[in-house]
Amino acid sequence: VDETGRPVTAFDELHARPLHLIVLSRNMVDYLHLHPTMDDCGHWTVELPPLSPGSYRVFADFQPTGSANLTLGADVSVPGDAPAVTIPEPSTVTTADGYTVTMDGTPATGSSELSFTVEVDGKVVQTDPYLGAAGHLVAIRNGDLAYLHVHPHDGGTTSAVTFTTEFPSAGTYRLFFDYSHDGTVRTASFTVDVATASGADAMTTHQEEH
Repeated sequence: VDETGRPVTAFDELHARPLHLIVLSRNMVDYLHLHPTMDDCGHWTVELPPLSPGSYRVFADFQPTGSANLTLGADVSVPGDAPAVTIPEPSTVTTADGYTVTMDGTPATGSSELSFTVEVDGKVVQTDPYLGAAGHLVAIRNGDLAYLHVHPHDGGTTSAVTFTTEFPSAGTYRLFFDYSHDGTVRTASFTVDVATASGADAMTTHQEEH
């Protein structure tokens, strides 16, 4: 709703969609990137797959027509005993569904350039267009779950998908790289420790970033 309490129904598309919905478990492992649909009254609906018991943070990333890009967050819970899951250790390589994704670059506060290369059976492949881009990157800070939605550079001759990311503070982050290949959208997740640009130790901050 807007400042008058009325539902907003006019949105500018951000990378081929009027609203991106990110669902992330508090243990920062279970992740969904969804695209709800809106009715004429401004009510959004999306079908969720089964979720494990526990607490989740939901982020709505959108841009009302005539306004700036906004991100609003809310907490939801799924009843039951939450599984004991810890954040994976930092790594630059992740493998899932027969795909291996390698991250290159050094995350640091300020501007960091990160590139992701996708391989199948040991062969580098070009990602398919997904929402108007070669891939999408979401970064979430451990602790306060501050959210960053990063978009890639324009396509070039390289198979790597490259992003310029503005990490607001040092700390531990989870990165979720969404890409499409062979008709299926997949997600490669990484844990990174972000240092200050000078290499100082990570600091804790409670400022929410949008």
